[in-house]
Amino acid sequence: MAGMVKRMTGDSDAQIPRWNTSICVTVRGVMPDKAQYIAETVAANARTVGVPIEGKSCPSNVEIIISDQADALVRRFLRRQPNMFRNVAKYGLARSRNRAELTDPRPVRWTMGRATEKRLDAASRLSQPSREDKKQILVIIDLPRCGDVTWEQLSSYVSMVVLANPVHSVSSDIGSIMSLFDATTRDKPNNLTDSDRLLLKALYATEEQVSAASQRYAMTDYIVREQNRRRSR
Repeated sequence: MAGMVKRMTGDSDAQIPRWNTSICVTVRGVMPDKAQYIAETVAANARTVGVPIEGKSCPSNVEIIISDQADALVRRFLRRQPNMFRNVAKYGLARSRNRAELTDPRPVRWTMGRATEKRLDAASRLSQPSREDKKQILVIIDLPRCGDVTWEQLSSYVSMVVLANPVHSVSSDIGSIMSLFDATTRDKPNNLTDSDRLLLKALYATEEQVSAASQRYAMTDYIVREQNRRRSR
């Protein structure tokens, strides 16, 4: 379980970011009914872990773009929107990792904008004087590369991308919707698995102002305790 938590919360030693404000989901590049289905699925999964959803006509901070020319779209985006993840005039172009996350030709690719919120009044001997906030996320879906994946599977996969912080390459042995595009996965999940749901609940229930190691330890403990509780019923 500790391995799954590590792979689903990113590989950084910095604090694990999460949504501490409401999200506004926009889906582009597909027929309205499909766009609405994906947006509603992401919103429903967000609500289960306490992430509030903005109403209509809100400024989007979750941008999901579906395309049959994703590679060209990414190149155009990086050329025209260099300010999405940092102040280019002040800091220069986005880190090479941000660019690599988008240019990697996967069925679904994503990159996230985050910010450190200073909370000096909330610091203690055990906690840190800041927390990591998710500010925005861009998800690009390369429809031809998705093969025979269903809309239910795709929207569940995107939900984990938006709400957690998974690494782009996830092996098939973790019992997660994130193994959907792993060629070695035989039984593809149709929805979020029990492990996925527990991981998301753990991420949004555990302390936010501690180190990444403490966050992951608390998440693993939360999941194991909840699994044991369910078995003992």
